[in-house]
Amino acid sequence: MNTTANSHQPAQVGRSSSRNGKPAKAPAKKRNFILPVLLVITGCAVFLFAAWSAVRSPVLASIINGANAPQLEARAPGESFAQVYIAKPTYTPVGSQPIAQQQVQPTVTFTQIPQQVVVIPPTDIPAAEVLVQPTATTQAVAEVETGVAVAEAAIIPDTPTPEYVEPTAVAYVPPVSSPGNGVRWFDVDLSDQRMYAYEGDTLVNSFVVSTGTWQTPTLVGRFKVWIKLKSAPMSGPGYYLPNVPHIMYYDGDYGIHGAYWHNNFGVPMSHGCINLSLPDAEWAYNFASVGTVVNVHE
Repeated sequence: MNTTANSHQPAQVGRSSSRNGKPAKAPAKKRNFILPVLLVITGCAVFLFAAWSAVRSPVLASIINGANAPQLEARAPGESFAQVYIAKPTYTPVGSQPIAQQQVQPTVTFTQIPQQVVVIPPTDIPAAEVLVQPTATTQAVAEVETGVAVAEAAIIPDTPTPEYVEPTAVAYVPPVSSPGNGVRWFDVDLSDQRMYAYEGDTLVNSFVVSTGTWQTPTLVGRFKVWIKLKSAPMSGPGYYLPNVPHIMYYDGDYGIHGAYWHNNFGVPMSHGCINLSLPDAEWAYNFASVGTVVNVHE
């Protein structure tokens, strides 16, 4: 019987889909609360950022300070300027310390003492006005806080100038005797760096020369010209001079000649020879001959 009764009952499968001929409601879904929470957090963050920016803004600070500042009185009609509120600094005296005194520069006054004119009574010499300077011709009075300073200038008499005495001309005397009889010869003074041309005892000409240095000195003695060369090269340790003009050798390779490589005559410059300027060397070359005496001394 149970089997028959169960066979006549409708299937249970269709009960969930309909009850009393009406469709059944679907079970409600669970609401999602994550999105609203995120929106609330984002809004709070935006609000806090805006508030922080407003507090940090200089515009808002100026508005707040302007609201707290005292209200200025309205400008009176006709005034061309506006009053401005300026905060005055405060000064608090410290103890009983004295105020620093301002340094004042002293005033200097210069007083000029007038000159005195004294008239000398007439004598045999016509009268003349003489200007007499006072003991202190100029006084500068400086008025300073510490006292008075006076500067004085004394007159010093002029030193007499001695009369000019023209020196007496003294004839040059060679250190050795001349060959005499109008014979031509040369005298070389190493101390004065000069060479003299004589005819007997008569001085004919003189020249400024350059003799040897202390490393290569000019030999002292009495020599004779043994050869004359119009032009020839000269060489030695560290130098070579082509076409040396008007050479007169008097002791081996020591000679009198012109020098075109320097113009410092009057100063020892040579390697032992006697250097002359080109015009002087030509004149001495034409004046002398082979056998002419060359006297060299200090």
